[in-house]
Amino acid sequence: MITLFLSTKQIFTRAEEITILINKGAFIDVSGKVNDKVLLLESIANLKYIKDKSIPIQERALSLRPFQEKYDFLMIALMDKDGFTSSSLQGGLADLSDRGYFKKVKTLKTNVISDVIISRTTGEKNIVIVHPFLDSEQNFDGAIFISIRLSDLISLKNSYGPSNKGYTTTILDDDMNVIAGDFKGDYLQLKNNLINNNPSGVFFKKRNGDLHFIAFNKKELSNWYIITDLNISQYFFGTLASTLIVIFVFVILFLMIFKSFDVNKKIEIQPLLDSLNQDYLSGTYNRKYLEEYIKNYFKKEKLENHKSAFIILDIDNFKSINDELGHTTGDYVIKESADKIKDIFYENSVISRIGGDEFIIFIENIENDKIIINKIKSLLTLMNTSYGRDEKNVKISASIGITFTTNNNSTFIDLYNEADTALYKAKEAGKNCAYISNSINEPIIKLN
Repeated sequence: MITLFLSTKQIFTRAEEITILINKGAFIDVSGKVNDKVLLLESIANLKYIKDKSIPIQERALSLRPFQEKYDFLMIALMDKDGFTSSSLQGGLADLSDRGYFKKVKTLKTNVISDVIISRTTGEKNIVIVHPFLDSEQNFDGAIFISIRLSDLISLKNSYGPSNKGYTTTILDDDMNVIAGDFKGDYLQLKNNLINNNPSGVFFKKRNGDLHFIAFNKKELSNWYIITDLNISQYFFGTLASTLIVIFVFVILFLMIFKSFDVNKKIEIQPLLDSLNQDYLSGTYNRKYLEEYIKNYFKKEKLENHKSAFIILDIDNFKSINDELGHTTGDYVIKESADKIKDIFYENSVISRIGGDEFIIFIENIENDKIIINKIKSLLTLMNTSYGRDEKNVKISASIGITFTTNNNSTFIDLYNEADTALYKAKEAGKNCAYISNSINEPIIKLN
């Protein structure tokens, strides 16, 4: 009985884990695509020609046509503060002041995504993403918006989990209307969560003799709920009856069957498990993964002659980016900085963002220190750049601390403290430079 209980408990634990992972994959994918569109719209909105109110709205709207063609928008349009709209398609004026998204953006003065709109001509589901213009006193002064196909943002064809028919992924709005996917149930518990405004959660449901785990996660910008429904019986065993048979076999041949089951499931969900080790914003690894990697690396045999490097990079003036240009630009700087690091350190390296604007590069099996130093010099040059918005301009650079080691007993904390001491020296020296921990009297590289 104890074995039976533990086996059943393991099945439910794994079912819940898989449900959450599939849901997370869908949530990250949809969120990322929506945010990319919003960032693109904000960039277009900041063009001086588009913001120049001395030019007629129809003329400015027609100038948007190349953006419509390049990015495959159904339409891109400008709207004045009263709701009169001119599009890149025709350039005439239309009164859209009665549209829900206009009323919402005028009230909230922030980015808005419309409810799903069914095209009268094609029958396709479309949405509108709206970005407001604000005057110097932060009053609503019009907007720019794009109309896009929902299918360009969302694809739910088994993209987020193992190729198994035991789960479905669905996107709903606040009124339980299906935006995309295949929603099978009318869940009272899910409605209660909507009413209580819970942004995410997992609950258990029995339906048609099968057991289900349901995970939900809310995309705040669009007020959409991403629902993952995992049919435990179908996913693991096919039917509830076969579930009982398999559990019985577990009792008889527990060790052999559980081992096989565990290996197979790990293979299926490994890509999703790997995502738990990643920092979503930068696409690099997170601190937890790096600490474990370094721990395992120094457990390997015959590392006495292998030199490794531990590098801390801190983005100079990053706080000014967030304060003066906004957190959206700050997120972009983090992503771009991570790409620059990956472009330089693409071999024998583990790159991690451990919080804020701080990155760590761990390099194993170094044959020549000069190669690493040359790469750091290239990275400092790449990081030395400026970002601007609305006549504001912020220059960033990087400060870098480095430590080399051949010590088999090194730990993450040991290496971090040594490299951090060198980083502190780089900051004291005026930033935009790099120091090595065991020779910190002079920087190895200084660009300013």
